[in-house]
Amino acid sequence: MKGRRSAVGVLALLLLAALVLGLAACGGSDSNQTASTGGSDANAAPVQGGTLNVTYQGEPTELDPAIAWEVTSWSIERLTYETFLSYEGKPGEPGTALIPCLATEVPSAANGGISADGKVYTFKLRPGVKFAPPVDRVVTAQDFKYSFERMMVEPLAPATFFYTGVVGAQDFIDGKAKEITGYKVVDASTIEITLEKPDGSFLMAMTMPFTSVLPKEWVDKVGKDIKRKPLGTGPFVIDSWAPGQKIVATKNPNYWDTGKPYLDGINFDLTTNPSTALLRLERGEVDVLGDGIPSADYLRTKQDPTWGKYVYDASEIATYYVFMNVNEKPFTDVKVRQAVNYAIDTARIQKLLAGQAKALNQIYPEGMPGNQPDQQFYTYDPEKAKQLLTEAGFPDGFKVTFVGHNVEPFPKLAQAVQNDLAAVGIDASIKLMDKATYWDFISLPQSHAAIGLTDWYQDFPDPSDFIGPLYTHPIEGGANANFYQNAEVDKLYAASSSELDPAKRIAMFVQMQDIIMGDAPSAILYQPVWNGMFGKNVGGYYYHPVWSLQFQWMWKLDGT
Repeated sequence: MKGRRSAVGVLALLLLAALVLGLAACGGSDSNQTASTGGSDANAAPVQGGTLNVTYQGEPTELDPAIAWEVTSWSIERLTYETFLSYEGKPGEPGTALIPCLATEVPSAANGGISADGKVYTFKLRPGVKFAPPVDRVVTAQDFKYSFERMMVEPLAPATFFYTGVVGAQDFIDGKAKEITGYKVVDASTIEITLEKPDGSFLMAMTMPFTSVLPKEWVDKVGKDIKRKPLGTGPFVIDSWAPGQKIVATKNPNYWDTGKPYLDGINFDLTTNPSTALLRLERGEVDVLGDGIPSADYLRTKQDPTWGKYVYDASEIATYYVFMNVNEKPFTDVKVRQAVNYAIDTARIQKLLAGQAKALNQIYPEGMPGNQPDQQFYTYDPEKAKQLLTEAGFPDGFKVTFVGHNVEPFPKLAQAVQNDLAAVGIDASIKLMDKATYWDFISLPQSHAAIGLTDWYQDFPDPSDFIGPLYTHPIEGGANANFYQNAEVDKLYAASSSELDPAKRIAMFVQMQDIIMGDAPSAILYQPVWNGMFGKNVGGYYYHPVWSLQFQWMWKLDGT
């Protein structure tokens, strides 16, 4: 899922944490103001009441916090689930500052929350927080431990590797222990987490929805339906989910932050394609476009004297790329993978997207530590691509199925890539499927998805979030659709977590990028630019650098 310009190591995190010890709610600051209030009145204060209508083409994969790892899922899941920590509710770089959520403060050396050796973290729980109805009881430290251990042994949990540095975590995963000994309940309101060694990204990893708290009795009651019947401490309750049609959320009467949320409810329409959604927004039937403005309509809408001021542009710390499964022939051959990189005209693709893409010729987007502004690993060179294919034993090219989902810009991208591959002799037939099905499909080795489209939005502002999920740990259900692994990258990645010198740590990630780009498991297409849109009656709209759209903190200007 979804930054920032300074390197973040353990020492930098300790300094950062020492500066953010306030009791701000996990949706924003104490003043309840966001940096962009949105709506027709830029100075409008939040208004209580009303229902927000949001469109998506396609539905979330699921809403189980142990498993879901996809932008739409997280945007809706975060209505209901919360963690110890979150990020400041502001656009741009200020939105990457850590703030407390269900914890009372961000652990730091100054407040005693981080030990002198950087290995022990103490989280104090905000008092009186209750689970939503029908559970209706106060959250305890034991609930956090249960939720964390549940996630760590969930067979399809894709991100356990972020947390295997906790003492005893690997033994628990391997069935050698009955609990994670390093995740300790000190008392009803205190959790102590001990790491094997210092980890420069640990606090940020603890913001991820995987660490959300949920009640055991609810999980026991609904069983496997937890993926469609979430229940946590968040500002909203998911009342219903009609598969493929809509999700309805209403205000949580137990929500701990007085005066929030502002809305009475949120309706997600999961059936509307982006072009139709834009027309409906202009007619006043829709409040927010979940998928953003279609590229074909962007310039017209941006320049429209009435609607241009409701368009919101923001560079995203994200990347769109072609994955190549290194376990599937012919992509087992590095020369074939390099050929695909040379074959694709990324500049033409960026032009095709008309303001919704910027050049990116590396793994780390602009704004992410480790990005090298002048680095370009591959250029558009069809003759070089043909030469490499010949050297790999494919002088006449080959046939392959190219996969993607059916929500723009994927169909448009698939056609562009198909044309470029055809020009060097690769006959790629396109297979598109619905978005929720697609993400599961490419994450499973048994799908044998050889090549296709994917994207990645930062989960937290650190380059480990691009290397760990995408280029290490090729597991079933994970985000590494390339199923790529390199022993040298793994070694550097493991060593980087305990490197205390920020400059040295980022240099390690630059080295990892050099290795990966040489191995060419991916062909980077571009860095996306968010071109979103909100209606005339919407306040509080902005694009968060980590969380994307925060529907839960928006409001209706007239309260209806």
